[in-house]
Amino acid sequence: MIDEKFKLQLNSLYKVIDDLDYYQILKVDQMAFEEDIKKAYFDGSRIYHPDKYFSEPPEIQEKVNKIFKRVCEAYKVLSDPDKRAFYSKLVNGPEREKYLRFDLRLLKEATEKKEDEGQSPLAKKYYKMAKTAIANKDYKGAKINLQLAIKMEPNNQTFQDKFKEITDILASRRGL
Repeated sequence: MIDEKFKLQLNSLYKVIDDLDYYQILKVDQMAFEEDIKKAYFDGSRIYHPDKYFSEPPEIQEKVNKIFKRVCEAYKVLSDPDKRAFYSKLVNGPEREKYLRFDLRLLKEATEKKEDEGQSPLAKKYYKMAKTAIANKDYKGAKINLQLAIKMEPNNQTFQDKFKEITDILASRRGL
């Protein structure tokens, strides 16, 4: 029989588990080392392993199962360096809630939203030059190249978005 303190902890975690990212589920920092993630996984799986609760009421078993599955899911993603990097990027992005779970369909959608680097050769050239300028923190040069790319393809949303981003950066620097 489980004690009341654990029952409260279980109920609380069960209620919020869908709002937690994998780092929060394993109670590790995003900069955690592989060993820390592994240890957190073993600790979590030891606490919430369904076999420990086979004699508990179905309500408790259901909650434990859900939490255990999430602990395993978190470990599976965070222990793979490529999946972890991609997951971290998405979960720290503007649509955090959408990517809390590592769903291949959503990830495919996120990767398909890749930037449109242009259709015409000149637009592509200017956009690539703008990206190089941005990488070198030459925002004025990037702005000029983006303006040229936009002249070639005025309806390219990627060019428009990047141009706005650069003008915002330049405006904030003028304000300093």
